[in-house]
Amino acid sequence: MSHIAILGATGGLGTHLVTVALDNGFEVRALVRDPEKFTRTNYNLTVIKGDAGSGADVRAAIRTCRFVLSALGSRKPEMANCVRNLVKELQALKLLQRFIFVSWLGAGDSAIQAQSVSELRSTITRAMRKKMFEDITRAEDIIRASPLPYVILRPTRLTNAGLTDSTVAVDAKETPPGPISRVDLARFVLRILEEPGWERKEMTVGSK
Repeated sequence: MSHIAILGATGGLGTHLVTVALDNGFEVRALVRDPEKFTRTNYNLTVIKGDAGSGADVRAAIRTCRFVLSALGSRKPEMANCVRNLVKELQALKLLQRFIFVSWLGAGDSAIQAQSVSELRSTITRAMRKKMFEDITRAEDIIRASPLPYVILRPTRLTNAGLTDSTVAVDAKETPPGPISRVDLARFVLRILEEPGWERKEMTVGSK
């Protein structure tokens, strides 16, 4: 049975990633700050209390894992520091086959693409949010500069809608697709986890 680590497991996307990973037969290691907020139980689920900003906590979560998923979120511009720490630990993980990082549309070279999404157009220009986008862009740069077998996914706009199986992925030069539900994104992440040809790709993900 393959082991998979999920960071940000208590978030809206993270909870779906845990569910879909378990449904697909993975042994899941979930890193959470507050285990009391994480009520899911399963024989193949191990909950590790910790912080993504701690090297020791990340090391405990990812050990024995072939796959690592990051659904980390933050209300402060501190993602780059967490990712710098995460990348360091991942580079020491000899078992690693794929690292998937869920980023934001508007980060990196998707800034222009995001301007065509009305919900993001004004958000990116606000002072505080601008710092957040700059921070996650730095996080992407750290991943890109590493030798890791990464995939960076930038969802258009996440919703709580149900399963549609209408997910599409485009590059940053194309027109962004429509909003995507968290459950659809989780299923897409698990679908490409072991598919060849995804290494070191950066894609915008949405629905048809």
